[in-house]
Amino acid sequence: MHNNKLIIILLLLTVFVKYTAKAQLQPGKMTEQISGKSLKEERKIDPAIKLWYLKGYGAFKDSTKLDTLQDYIHIYNPVFKNAVSAAYVGNYGTPYQNNDFFNRESNVDFLFLRSREAYLLTPENLKYYNTRTPYTLLDFTQSENRSRKNETRFNVLHTQNINPYLNFAFRFDQARSMGQYKNQASSNNSVSLYSNYNKDKLNIHGGFITSSIKNDENGGLTEDQLIFDEGDTDLLNVNLVSSRSGLGSTYIFTTGEYKFGTYIFPDSESEEEADSVKLFRPFAGLLYSFEYQNHYKEFIDEEDSTNTYFPVSYYGPEYTKDSIRFGMIKNIIQIKQYENPDRKTSFGKRAFLGQEYVKVASPGVSGGANSNRLKKYSNVYAGGGIFRRSGRFWQWNAEGRIFLIGRNTGQTELTGLVKKPLSLLGDSTSSFNINGKIENIVPDYFQEQFYSNHIKWQQDLKMEQRMTVKANVTIPARKFQLSGNYAVINKFMYNDTIGIPVQHDGQLLVLSAYADKDFNYRNLHFRTRLLWQKSSNEEILHLPDFSTFVSAYYKFIVSKVLFTQIGIDLRYFTEYYADKYDPSTGFFYLQDYKKVGDFPYIDAYVNLRLKRTRIFFKMINLGNSFIEKEYFTTPHYPMNRMTFRMGFSWAFYD
Repeated sequence: MHNNKLIIILLLLTVFVKYTAKAQLQPGKMTEQISGKSLKEERKIDPAIKLWYLKGYGAFKDSTKLDTLQDYIHIYNPVFKNAVSAAYVGNYGTPYQNNDFFNRESNVDFLFLRSREAYLLTPENLKYYNTRTPYTLLDFTQSENRSRKNETRFNVLHTQNINPYLNFAFRFDQARSMGQYKNQASSNNSVSLYSNYNKDKLNIHGGFITSSIKNDENGGLTEDQLIFDEGDTDLLNVNLVSSRSGLGSTYIFTTGEYKFGTYIFPDSESEEEADSVKLFRPFAGLLYSFEYQNHYKEFIDEEDSTNTYFPVSYYGPEYTKDSIRFGMIKNIIQIKQYENPDRKTSFGKRAFLGQEYVKVASPGVSGGANSNRLKKYSNVYAGGGIFRRSGRFWQWNAEGRIFLIGRNTGQTELTGLVKKPLSLLGDSTSSFNINGKIENIVPDYFQEQFYSNHIKWQQDLKMEQRMTVKANVTIPARKFQLSGNYAVINKFMYNDTIGIPVQHDGQLLVLSAYADKDFNYRNLHFRTRLLWQKSSNEEILHLPDFSTFVSAYYKFIVSKVLFTQIGIDLRYFTEYYADKYDPSTGFFYLQDYKKVGDFPYIDAYVNLRLKRTRIFFKMINLGNSFIEKEYFTTPHYPMNRMTFRMGFSWAFYD
């Protein structure tokens, strides 16, 4: 009831803000009202919306497009939006691991959040806006049963400009899922308020984000054969019935840049006209970035004393709650020299100096409810790069960072990107791209030492040395992409068969190939994504050899206004020893006794679009109703049985 009230209040607030913003006078509107002209004669404003991400500590603004497409709106789970296949705990909002080794990179500093990163808002994945008219997006998804085994998502985005240079954005994301099995409920909430100011000489981006994640932990089925029981899933036995995890994050962040440059006045007959279209061309910039992070993780175990799922309890039966706190403050100053787009030999340069301060609190070595271990450390790093982002012949970027002082002294990162525009198969927007990275990575603090009631370790780990090369060819007009990836890793870090971080003494090689092609004949579309990957040491890194995502749909228009898609999706990966999941840490770790996979995961859907409203109806996991397979992506954690979902996305921007 409380959640429904909150959703209603947010809807009313969104509508109020929308119509209040519409009532604001647009340029020229006041003159028309004073002169007595009808509102119908007002000059309509094109609702142009610009979007971008910040990269390189604010040095680069990478443009993106507003998502108004009808295709794949039914894939609402963030775990699968950009994944061919993934291992997860079976319910929306629960921990996951991408099955593509080269898509396991993380932007989260708190180690325990990485298995839930797809559900989080962070400064790195925020989209910034500049819009001529207020823009509001409502996104809602509901399961077939609103009172039992319920799953509900409700997201709100509202953004508007106060003037041509200053924009504010508000985003609220809420998701709740009871799950089909015992003690499987999850809850994810995020709220963000952020802003950007962009004028000729001054750019400022900043805001705050707060997020929380709650997961009931059931430890999976007590016996895998229970998955074939045709009775109610609520009646099936699970390993844990009174355990849960809670995680939370807060970010406060800002990035500012002051630019030095000159104004360019185009040729014009009148000085007034020239001044109105003058362009500012920067040649240098001074940047400063600040970020405050505060994270926590809690694991609460209130199981009956007869439950033996966890083999040890270091702090005794009275100790029921592990609590970890992680705080970080980052400060970065940066100098940037801009490239001259009119000169082929010109390229940009940047140099930066950063400092980070970290404070960690976790259960103490001696144990006990009041015991606490406090650790503080800091790092100072420097780096820079050179780049060419506006070249028509080719574009490239090379940069590096080295830690000079502090806990991570000696850690180095060198990256390079080359993009060569091509004309292939009649498409002038085609390109060949190659990315390279060389890293010496210091182990995370929690990889070296961790103390909790059910598991603990203190490891002497060395720096991991990793070289990665990624190459791909894209032909957008043909909806085709082909890529290959290669990695060489020394001192590879992983979680062993009891869940403790360890290192491999030798060398590990990983190779993958990926193809993505959308075939279409008139209104029939057929998209295929294929992934092959291989590890040189399958004892320490388990990956499915083949994974695929196939989507086939038919498009047509009803009554000239209702755009309709009827289709079916299929995901598949070959059988392999998928990593196991530890509820107490949230980590995935090696196991070598049970294989999962070799089953089709099938969804059927209908997507509709009427003007700015998009709606989908979806049947999930059809194959489970007639295929006798163990539908696990993670050992002992069953995927949802066949069930129904519906959702809509409604945009306002005029």
